[in-house]
Amino acid sequence: MSKMSHKLKKFSAVIGLLGIVAFILGWCAEYRGFVWGFESRVWYNDAIILLLIAIWFKLGAILHKGEQN
Repeated sequence: MSKMSHKLKKFSAVIGLLGIVAFILGWCAEYRGFVWGFESRVWYNDAIILLLIAIWFKLGAILHKGEQN
């Protein structure tokens, strides 16, 4: 596994986790009206973008997996 692949894999996991947290905060904002000053639609949009970025990094990790250092 190349260094680039390993870094992209870590970034993907961290950003994916942030996307899940944003989704949960959006769900909480549905019932409270807002969380930390943001409405649920803002949290859901952030979750979508973060999860798409995580998928993009994961695909990059797969593509760079075969490369040598």
